Amino acid sequence: MAAGLGLFLFAGSAAAAPDWKLMELRAELTALSKALKTDDGARSLPVSTLAVGLAGHVLREPWHSTAEYAAPDEPAKIGWTDSRFALASLSQVYGGKSNLAVLQASAVNGTDAIEVESGVLTLSQLRSLMTNRFVGREIDSGADLLRVPLVIGADATLRLGPGDVLKLSRSDGAFIVSYGRIEIFGAEISATAEPSGANEEFAPFIASVGSGSVHFSEATLKHLGFGSTEKFSGLSIVAYPTMRPARGTVIENTRFEDMVTVTVVGVPNAILRDNRFFDMRRNPLLLSHAPNAVVAGNLFTGNSPTNAVRVSNGSGGTRVTGNIILEGSRAGLLISSGSDNVSVNGNLIWRRNGGGVKLQGVTCGRVEENVILDDRQKGVEVRNSTDAFVHRNKIIGNKNAGVWVSGQKKGEVTYITDNLLRENGSGLATAAGAAITLKGNDLSNQFPRLLDGDITQQFRAIIADLRGQTPILLDAGGASPTDRLAPPACAL
Repeated sequence: MAAGLGLFLFAGSAAAAPDWKLMELRAELTALSKALKTDDGARSLPVSTLAVGLAGHVLREPWHSTAEYAAPDEPAKIGWTDSRFALASLSQVYGGKSNLAVLQASAVNGTDAIEVESGVLTLSQLRSLMTNRFVGREIDSGADLLRVPLVIGADATLRLGPGDVLKLSRSDGAFIVSYGRIEIFGAEISATAEPSGANEEFAPFIASVGSGSVHFSEATLKHLGFGSTEKFSGLSIVAYPTMRPARGTVIENTRFEDMVTVTVVGVPNAILRDNRFFDMRRNPLLLSHAPNAVVAGNLFTGNSPTNAVRVSNGSGGTRVTGNIILEGSRAGLLISSGSDNVSVNGNLIWRRNGGGVKLQGVTCGRVEENVILDDRQKGVEVRNSTDAFVHRNKIIGNKNAGVWVSGQKKGEVTYITDNLLRENGSGLATAAGAAITLKGNDLSNQFPRLLDGDITQQFRAIIADLRGQTPILLDAGGASPTDRLAPPACAL
C-alpha cells in the first residue's frame, strides 16, 4: 500500500504545466466529431480536407485518383436469369443463412433477375431497355429505381458515372450480384427506406463474387446491407480459392453511410484509401483471408458498435496507415487470427469506448508512430502474439493501461520502445505477459500508475529511469540489461 501510494505521488508530481499542443489536438478532434455528426456538407468532403487541422498527428501519404474505365467499352447484352443462382454462389462460402429473407422480399417479381451477359451497362442503357415494372423513377428524387435483382456476368461491367444515382428498392427486394466488374465514379447507390411487406429484415446489398472486382472513386453508398453474414453486409467483395478476380479491387475517396460492413474476403492486394465511414451498423471494414491490402487515409466515425477495422484470418502483409478513427466501441484496430507481418502506422485513434489497437494471435505485428488518445480501455493490447513491436507511439489519456501485454507464451518477448506514455490508467500492465524489452519510453508524466498487473513489483526499475535511457528486459521476476531492441525474426 505504501509503495503504491508513493508511486502515485511520485508520478503525479511530474504533471507540470498544461501541454498546449495536446489541448489543441483534443479541441480539434472534438470540433471535427461534432461537425461530422451534424453537417452533411462536412461528410461530403474528402478526408484530406477534413484532416487539415490534424497535420503532424496523422500520417498523410500522397496519392492521386486511379479512376480509369476498364476496356473494352462495348454496349451491354442483357437477358434474364434466376436470382437463386446468385444466392447459391454466395452460399458456397457462407451457407444459406438469410437467403430466405432475400427470396421473400423479392416475391413480387418471383425469382426473375436482370442479367448483364457481356459489355458495359450504363444507367441510360438500363433505363431505355426496361419497363417501369423493373426500372423506374423515384418520385421524390427523380433517381433511377431498380425494382429487381441485377446480376453482372463475368464478361460484363456495371458502370455509373458522375451524377448518376441508382436507388435499390427495398420493398421490391432489389440487390446487385456481380461476377464481372463494377465501376462507380462520382455516382451514388443507395437503398430506399420502405421495407418489404413480405420481409422487413431485408435491405438491398451489393456483392462482388468469385471473379468479380470493383473500382469505386468519389462514390457514395448508403443504407445497404442486413443480417449477420458477410455476404449481405452492404458491400461484400468475396473471392474463392479456385476463382480469383480478373482485376484488382480499388475503393478510394468514397462515402459509406448506414451500412452493415464493407467486407473484403479472399481478395489479395485490395486498396482502400481515403474513404469515409459514417454510422456503420457493425464493424465498418472487415478484411478476411485478404493478404497484402492497403488501408490508408480513411476516416471512421459515428456509433459503430465494434472495431472500426478488422484484419483477420490470415490477412498478412497488410498496411493500416494514416487512418483517423473517432469514437465508436471496442478496439479501433483489431489485427488477429494469423494476420502476420501487419503494419499499423501513423493512425490517430480517439475516444473509443474500447481500446486503440489490439494484436491477437499474430506474429510480427508492428504498431508504430500512432496517436492513441483518450480511449476508455487500453491504448495498445498485445495478446497471444509473437514478436510484437510497439514503437514511437503517443499513448495518452487512456483509462486502462497505455500498453497491455497478456496471454504470452513462456520465453516470448514483446518489444516496447521509444513511446510517449502519459495520463493513462497505468503505463504498462501485464497478465502472463512473459518478457518485455523496454527502451526509450517516456513515462515522466505517466500517472496515476506506472505499472500494473504481474510486473507491478518491478516499479523501482522504471522509477530509476523514467525516460528509459537504459534498455532493460522486464518480467515478473525482475529487470536485466538487454541489447535486443527489436524482434530479430521480423523485417522491420
